[in-house]
Amino acid sequence: MFIATTLSGIFNLLYQLFMIRALAPIDFGLLDKLLGLTIITAMPTGTLQAVVTKFIASYKAEKKYANIRDFLRMFLSKLGLVGIGILLVFVIFRSNISAYYKTDNDFLIVIVGFLLFASTLFPLNIGALQGLEKFKSLGTASLANSLLRLGFGILLVNLGFRVGGALTALIIASVATILISFIPLRKYFLFKPEVGSKDSDPNLNLKDIAKYCFPAFIALFSFALLTNMDLQLISPYFSAEDAGYFAVARMIGKIILYLPGAVTIVMFPKIAAEYTQNKDTTGTLKKSLLVVGLMCSVAGAICIMFPNFILKTLAGAVYPECIPLVMPFVVSMSFYALCSVFLYYYLSVHNMKFIYIAGGFVFIQAGLIKVFHNSLIQVMYMVCFCAIGLFVINLFGLKRKNV
Repeated sequence: MFIATTLSGIFNLLYQLFMIRALAPIDFGLLDKLLGLTIITAMPTGTLQAVVTKFIASYKAEKKYANIRDFLRMFLSKLGLVGIGILLVFVIFRSNISAYYKTDNDFLIVIVGFLLFASTLFPLNIGALQGLEKFKSLGTASLANSLLRLGFGILLVNLGFRVGGALTALIIASVATILISFIPLRKYFLFKPEVGSKDSDPNLNLKDIAKYCFPAFIALFSFALLTNMDLQLISPYFSAEDAGYFAVARMIGKIILYLPGAVTIVMFPKIAAEYTQNKDTTGTLKKSLLVVGLMCSVAGAICIMFPNFILKTLAGAVYPECIPLVMPFVVSMSFYALCSVFLYYYLSVHNMKFIYIAGGFVFIQAGLIKVFHNSLIQVMYMVCFCAIGLFVINLFGLKRKNV
């Protein structure tokens, strides 16, 4: 999973770097806005990946394969209806949406609608593979998605389709990944238990599933805000040029944040299964924290020692204004990466206290940035303070639990 997520991250980064060089600034700006719209709109359904992983892992631990079948079929039908509804909204209101984003090309909004339809179905299969701990299939699907979006993105943009081509590449990659990921899941969709067996009369508790969805969404949404709000909040206080330097340095921080993603992908279903079987889960949590800490320390040290090389590799140029921002970005995103381990741990054991803690820090971090923004480095110190504070609180809570 580490190899797959690392390669996927590289290919996704290459997609971004190609687009920023191949498209005119106005076209890349429009693409960035539409992708931002896609992320925001798809966030509620994207949260379902964690929900799917959690319940599929629990059913697998209890050998309730009929529950897995009914769960997958139920979510496929419901997500399909949601996706069709979103697509219709974007088709019907395409003129209004295109006017808001200052483009005359209404068809781009329709393409975004189809992308959202695919994005609605995407978390089901991916979450199921994760919950079933089919990590080879999950890694293959992840690599296929990133390779296809890069390959078709380069092809369609070079053919002159510009923003439409960049977005269509994402649709092709998503649909292909859904089909690829269905192959190892088909026996679960089509599972037929023996007549009279314990599994022939599944009991799918919809109330428990619904109760889990809302807090999971709040937790993941809060974490997304903590790691993404800085660039949005500084806009009124700094020039577009300063915001650009901030965004370039931020790319390094994002690499640190997403680098240990393979650990949480593997940890989440394992702890969910251990919790279902009433086993001790803190051992797996501690190992995950150790591995993520080591990965962030090594990668962070390289970025801090060789910022010029890293910036040159990512942005194609070294901006002196970015250099002082590298270290606080590395520190803040390293601690947020550790916090993500706690987040998925709490989700896997149905301990929703992280929601209140992370939700509170959203307001603390936003308030600190609003008050302390004399310089970009000061903004980053506020983010570092919140990241370290959130980690310390969660670490203290873990120690108290062990006592």
